Amino acid sequence: MQSMASGDNKLLHQLIQKLGLVSYESLAPKATELQRLLAVRSSSGTMTNLGDYAKVTLCIDLASSLLGLPFDTDTALKLSGMKKASYANGRRTLEKVLDINKTLGIGEICVQMGLSQVQKEATNLLEAYKRYAGQGQGETDFTHPQYATMAVFQACKRQTVKPPKTKLVALSHLKPTQWTMLEKNWDKFLATLPVGKQLGKPQEKKDGDAIVKEKVEESNGSGAGRKHPSPEKLEPYHNWKKRMLEKAYRELEQLRGSG
Repeated sequence: MQSMASGDNKLLHQLIQKLGLVSYESLAPKATELQRLLAVRSSSGTMTNLGDYAKVTLCIDLASSLLGLPFDTDTALKLSGMKKASYANGRRTLEKVLDINKTLGIGEICVQMGLSQVQKEATNLLEAYKRYAGQGQGETDFTHPQYATMAVFQACKRQTVKPPKTKLVALSHLKPTQWTMLEKNWDKFLATLPVGKQLGKPQEKKDGDAIVKEKVEESNGSGAGRKHPSPEKLEPYHNWKKRMLEKAYRELEQLRGSG
């Protein structure tokens, strides 16, 4: 592969090395594939505003995303020579030019960030947020990565896992001020949820079955329930003992009187 590395390909390998991704053998071929496709599709001058370093860095970024590999956005910004907002816009433009329709989902974010333990919680949070946001007017594009990244961020907080906020903000394609606004919106949403460690336990999906099961058990056990009152309704022992002794004395007195 090194013998073929010339021009952009040589730069590609240099940047992969600087990003610390040399160990991922599938990355260079995938990024090269995106480079070639970009060269064909941007011949009309679509990407003339981007320099070589920026294009190659963005191709590596997109290839890493498609392969589910970790990616250091902070280092990529330095290598590309771009500001954060310009980098995010350039990345989205490349996605459109290359026709990359893959949506950055919670699973992929958790893989990249090493946060597999919060994936289930984040998924349930996002589903609940969709229902919450759906109550408002207008349609919301939940395919935008801001929602998946915020769900992961909030799941980390709920499970007392320190969230990699800077990296998540970068993945969200939002400016810091936009992220803050979204976070405040989520705070309002989270205030509507039932208090608890985790959201979306298995019983949530089985509410219907659980209710039927409870009704059946209640119906089948209703007679037994009357014969065996719950612990809260049981008479305290000392009261029972006193009552039984008094009853015994009365019966004894009656026996004596009849004798």
